[in-house]
Amino acid sequence: MKYLIILLIFFILIIPFTSLFTIEKFYTYYDKGVKFMNKGEWERAIAEFKSAASLEFEDKKKKRTYGTRFIKYFPHREIGICYYNLDEYDTAMGELQLSYAYKKSKRAEEYIKKLSYDGRDIDFEKDLAIRKLHEKEQEELALRQKEMEEQRQKEEELAIRQKEIEEEQKRLEKERKKKEKKEIQEKEKELERLRKEYEKEKERLERSRKKKSSISKLPLGALTYDPSKVTQVGSRLSIAVLTFESNERAQNLTESVTEKLITQLVNLRRFRVIERSALDKIMEEQKLGMTGFVDDETAVKVGKLAGADVIVLGRVNIEIGFAKVSARGIDTETSELIVAKEAGSGNTNIETIESLVEQVAIDIYNDLPLVEGIIMEVEDDQIILSIGSNVGVRKGTKCVAYKEGKKYYHPQTGEVLGKNVIPLGELIVVQVQEKMSIAKAIGKIGNIQVEDKVVVK
Repeated sequence: MKYLIILLIFFILIIPFTSLFTIEKFYTYYDKGVKFMNKGEWERAIAEFKSAASLEFEDKKKKRTYGTRFIKYFPHREIGICYYNLDEYDTAMGELQLSYAYKKSKRAEEYIKKLSYDGRDIDFEKDLAIRKLHEKEQEELALRQKEMEEQRQKEEELAIRQKEIEEEQKRLEKERKKKEKKEIQEKEKELERLRKEYEKEKERLERSRKKKSSISKLPLGALTYDPSKVTQVGSRLSIAVLTFESNERAQNLTESVTEKLITQLVNLRRFRVIERSALDKIMEEQKLGMTGFVDDETAVKVGKLAGADVIVLGRVNIEIGFAKVSARGIDTETSELIVAKEAGSGNTNIETIESLVEQVAIDIYNDLPLVEGIIMEVEDDQIILSIGSNVGVRKGTKCVAYKEGKKYYHPQTGEVLGKNVIPLGELIVVQVQEKMSIAKAIGKIGNIQVEDKVVVK
């Protein structure tokens, strides 16, 4: 009887406490990535492998997980293969070369040779230089945009010059009757010279425009930040999308609109998107049905059961001559609304509806930016952060506190490729000012100190 009482106390006190804060292990993310990869879901596989690499960076043939258990651990190699299957060859080559530099493997070598032009032995330094060149091309996009704006201004100046030439021609026509023929002919020659200069400048600008017309189809500035440039600690903010609601005219579009939003959120590579099948299973177990018509309280419950930080509810409405797509995200921890976006159009065809869904996905992405900061002060249960409303932080924003560990250098070039991080726990912002904010810990937290780092989840 005495032992039964001790065991009961253990389950009451210890088990709930340990469940307050659990950070998934690197091999958990790695195993999930392998499963997604086997199903050909390359985007989701990349997200899981990156989560694993953010915790254990190096590729190894024999990596300890726990106890005496070892696994083959090649996150960078698998990321490279996923990018290869997405036809993103430059990024694929970079990841594969990094994997090969840490631990040679026939699988990495096979895909590197596939990416080479003629299958010969690879010159890693040359390939690295090429990859850096491509990265510089991305950085030059903004410069090209500026050059194109300057071209537009020059074209306007040319148009003004052409108008002035035409006005000068009219004036000369009037003067021809008053002035001597020789004087008029000299002015006409000068006018012809100016016209030829104008035509040459116009041709040059036209050639330059065609040369720089290869800028991405996505409008520059549509996405306000790049998630790959921000330190990743564990997994990104997890989002679950429930089946959209609709009015009567849009009933047959709810499934396709829901899948379209999920696909867009996955492709943006900012969120960890919960699989639709997992939500359907929970809805079935809770006897909630699959229609999507659930209240906010029920939606939050489903999101928690699915392990989502945010649950997204949406609606598509179609009226005669008008269509609207809207979505809102609710924090499953606080039940607060953290983002709400909508897009509308006077057209109701399927192409327009899909473009409205894409716009809503981009608006959600931009409204939940990834930013980094530092711990400025720790006061009792309050933690002061160096990020505020000027970079998109708001009340309810979730962050991960961490310490920076060892930096990893490319064995051949010496370039810093990444760094190991030590997660300390999650925070939630409770007060926001322009350039700082106040946060509190969620669950158990590590020993946070001033100048530790923080990144929005």
